[in-house]
Amino acid sequence: MATRTRVISQSKAVYVTPTGWDITEHASDVTQDLRMISGHQLHRIDNASFEIDLAGSRQDVREFGQLSRISTVRLSEIDPTLSLGYFLGNGENELALGFDNSSGADTQIISSIINEDPTQSQRNIFIATVKEGEDAFTTNKWNSEEDSHDVVGFGNCFINSYSVNLSVGEIPRVDLEVQASNVVFWTGCQSGLFNPCLNLEGERTHSGLVILPPPDTGEVGHAVLRPHDVSVTFVDDQISNLTSGAAVGGVNFSTMPIQSCSIEIPLAREVIESLGSERAYAKPVQFPIDVTVSISSLVNEYTTGALEYALTGRASTKKTNISIEVKDGNMVRNKFVLTGALLDSQSFSQGLDDNETVDLTFSAQIGGASSTDQGLMFTSATGASDGISGVFLTGMDGTSYVVAGAAATEQPIQVNGWVDLTGEFPLDSLDNDGDGNDADPDGYPDAVI
Repeated sequence: MATRTRVISQSKAVYVTPTGWDITEHASDVTQDLRMISGHQLHRIDNASFEIDLAGSRQDVREFGQLSRISTVRLSEIDPTLSLGYFLGNGENELALGFDNSSGADTQIISSIINEDPTQSQRNIFIATVKEGEDAFTTNKWNSEEDSHDVVGFGNCFINSYSVNLSVGEIPRVDLEVQASNVVFWTGCQSGLFNPCLNLEGERTHSGLVILPPPDTGEVGHAVLRPHDVSVTFVDDQISNLTSGAAVGGVNFSTMPIQSCSIEIPLAREVIESLGSERAYAKPVQFPIDVTVSISSLVNEYTTGALEYALTGRASTKKTNISIEVKDGNMVRNKFVLTGALLDSQSFSQGLDDNETVDLTFSAQIGGASSTDQGLMFTSATGASDGISGVFLTGMDGTSYVVAGAAATEQPIQVNGWVDLTGEFPLDSLDNDGDGNDADPDGYPDAVI
C-alpha cells in the first residue's frame, strides 16, 4: 500500500454493529458463534476523535532499596473514549446506536439501555479509511482497492453522553461520547475484520467476521434539516401559565422567540469489578439520570409571579412537558418530549442597546422503561420496524437475521453476496487464531474472538 501523506475526512466512513453477545436470548436458532456481523453505516458524520489513556490504569510497583519503580501493573480497565458528531437526520443513527423509539412518543429514548438489553446496551464501532485522494463513497472502488483500506475498531462501546443541539443559523446536530473496552487497528484489510468484543477475561472469544458494506451518502429525502424546521412547544404548562395557584413568574414560555435549544442525556456508568475477572463484571447505568433541556431566548413578555412562591414551595412542584419537533416540510423527522420537566433556573441579561435575553434550564429524571410521566420520549421517521436498530447477522447455519428490539427476524438476504473490505472470501479457509490449522473440523473459521 502506498504511503499516505495525510488523512482527511473524504476518506472516512463510520459503522456500528452489535457486539454479538447473548443473541441466543432473542433467537434460539441463532448461535452466539456468529459467522458474520454486518455493519450499519452512520450517516452525516462531521467529526470523530478518540483517545487511549494507557497510563491511567497502571500502578507503579516500588520498594525499599531502589529509587525507581521495579515494575508496573494494570489494576483497572483501559477505557478508550470516542467522540462522534453528526447532523440530525431521520433517527436512523439513534436506532442503530441502541436508542429506542419502538413504541413511538411514549417510549423512553434509552429504555433498552437502562434495561441492560445485551443487544442494545453495547455496540462495536468501526472507522474505515480508504486510499488517499479517494472519496469513501466511491462505491465502485470499495471492493477493488481493499488492500488500501485501514480500519479502527472499538469493541464493547457504552454511550456516556448524548446531546442534541438546535440553534438559529446552524444545522441541527447530535454529539455523543462513547467508552470502549478494546481498540483494534487493521491495515490493508486482506484477511477480514474480526469481532473486537471482549469477554470478562479480556479475551476475544466470540467468533465472527465483521462485514462493512460499501458506504454511501444515506439519501433520505433531504440533505440536512434546518433551524426553521424546529419547533419548541410547552404542553400542560403549570409553570408560567397557571390558571390557579402561585407562579414564580418570569418569561412567557408560549410567546418567547427561542434562539437555541439543547437536550443533554448523561449516561455515567458504575464499574462493578469482581475477583478473578480481568474486565469489569458489569457497567450498569448510574441512577438517577437527569435529562436537561436548556433554552436561550429573547425576552418579549413577562408573566406574573414572585420568587417567594418558589421559596415557600408553592410552585416548586409545578411541571411542564416540552415538545421539540424537527420537521422536513410537513413530515416530523424527530420528536423529543421532556415529560414532567421542572424549571431549574432562569437567567436574565441586558446589555446597552442589546436585546434582553433569558436562559432557561429544565430537567426531568428518566423513569422506568415503561414510565410515561417522567423522562425523555423519542419518536422518529425511522422506527425499529424498519430493522435499523438491529444489524444483520448470519448464524452458523447460514441463515440471515436482523435483531430489532427484543426479537430477531429472518431476512431475505443473499449471504454470499455480502461484500466486506476484502471482497468475497471462503470462510472455511481462514486461520484466525494462528494455530496453523486452516479451519476447525466443523468447517467454520477457527477464530477465537
